[in-house]
Parts: sequence; structure tokens; C-alpha cells
Amino acid sequence: MVQIHVLGPMVVFDEESEPVVLAPKPRRILAMLAVNADRAISVSALVQELWGNNPPRTATATIQTYVGHVRRTLAEALRVSVAEVADEILVTEGSSYVLSSSRVALDITEYEMLAEEGNAAVERGEFARGADVLRRALSLWRGPALVNVEAGELLSARIVCLEESMLCAAEHRVYADLQRGAHRTLVPELSELTARHPLHENFHRHLMLALYRCGRRAEALAVMRRLRTRLVEELGLEPSPFLVQMEQDILRGEPSLDLSQAAAPCQGTPRSAVRPSGHLRLHPTSAAVMQPTG
Repeated sequence: MVQIHVLGPMVVFDEESEPVVLAPKPRRILAMLAVNADRAISVSALVQELWGNNPPRTATATIQTYVGHVRRTLAEALRVSVAEVADEILVTEGSSYVLSSSRVALDITEYEMLAEEGNAAVERGEFARGADVLRRALSLWRGPALVNVEAGELLSARIVCLEESMLCAAEHRVYADLQRGAHRTLVPELSELTARHPLHENFHRHLMLALYRCGRRAEALAVMRRLRTRLVEELGLEPSPFLVQMEQDILRGEPSLDLSQAAAPCQGTPRSAVRPSGHLRLHPTSAAVMQPTG
């Protein structure tokens, strides 16, 4: 089975796990089809991706040539005929093409399946299982998606979507680990995440809580000061109300921030556990930890 990796540099492996070489334009075509596997991608969309609003007069024929190149490459990688690839793997549907995942292993397909499964487990309050599944999903990332592919408008939009999905999965996993009492191991990771995403308020909130639970209240408050300074200087904004409430709760040692309190069923919503607007619901045992908003 051919393997196509897009969560990082794009790499295609043949049945013997040897890398397959593709020219830049056919590789871009395959990238578009791979990140939209099992979905029809029209010729007009491929034309827009490659040439934007200034396609050559021969754009449609050129797309057909590139698709033929991709089919031959896949046929060689699978040791099958080009006709078989055209019939079963890279299929023509009207004026569109579909890359079937039935005989192609895609890291993006595995990632999306694991991310969905992990998020659902967290929503059910199965924090240990959810964290484990999401950790497996995130381990499939080897760097920025399709970093070695020159992306046009459509592929760039899909890459942004994937990157947001990855951040969302990371946030959900951190939330689940906080719920299961892994705050000490989270501090180094959250320190790195806040450095890489200096305006991401949820990562800062989780770092503040993890530090507080480690008995490092002064450092937790310093995280808030740095974030406030950056938000004001770069965007002219104050931190969101839930962060201000978290800061106040840390200052007065709000009991609901403690793990012993957060792990026990509670009535009502603690001050710092603002109900999120995202798809995850606030679980009864999630006191003081605001859930991911993605």
C-alpha cells in the first residue's frame, strides 16, 4: 500500500517504504487530492490552486497531464497498471478527480479519526483515554503541514484548517491531562506552547493553573502579566474576562482551583470555569478548568 504523509513535509512511500519522487506541480495536485481524500476535487479547483486567477489557455489539458503523471507514479509505487490506478485509486468523476483511501494510507485520515475519537472521549469525561488517543493523534505531526509544497489559495486554506485542528486537539489533550492531575508534567510543555503561541489565551490559562497547582503561584501570576503586556502592546486589548477571573482566583487562593476540589463532583460552575462556546460541554468534574473552545 502506498503511504502519503502530509502532516509535515509531504512524502510519498511505495510498497517497500521507499520514498517516491514527484515533480513540483504533480506533487501539488496530489497534495490537494490527499488532504481532500475521498472527496471530489473539480478541475476548476485544481486550476485555481495552480494558477490562481491567471490560468493559461491550456490549463485543463495541463491538469490532465499532471494527473496522468501522478497516476503513473502511483502505479509504479503499487506495482500495478495505470488503468487500475485510474479505475480504483485516482478516479475521474465527471469533471472532478477523487483520491480513494481504500489502497492509500494517509496520515491525515488516521489523524482525523483519532482526533474525533479523543475529543469524544474527553466530552464523555473519559479523560485518561481521551488524553491517550489525542496524544497518538498529535504524534502523527512531523512539522508544519505540507511545508515542502508550494501552496496556492485553496491548499493554503486547507493547511490553515489542519493547523487549527492540531491546536484544538492539543488544547483538548492538555485539558484532559489537567483533569487527571498531570499538572506537573504539563508545565514544560505549556511553557513551550505559550512561547510558540504568545497570544493564545487558553494555553496561558492552562499554564497558570498548572503552575498554581504545583505551588508556584507567583510564576502563575507572572504568566498573566506577560500576556497582558503583550496583548495591550500588540493589539490594544485587555485579557479576556475568564483570564482576569483566573488571576483573581489565584490571588485569593480560590479552593475550586485545587485538584482535590476539581476532581470531586460539584454543584454550579466555579468562578474560573467559564462555560465554553465550543462543542465540548462542561463535565460535572471539571471545576476550575475551562474546557477548550475549539
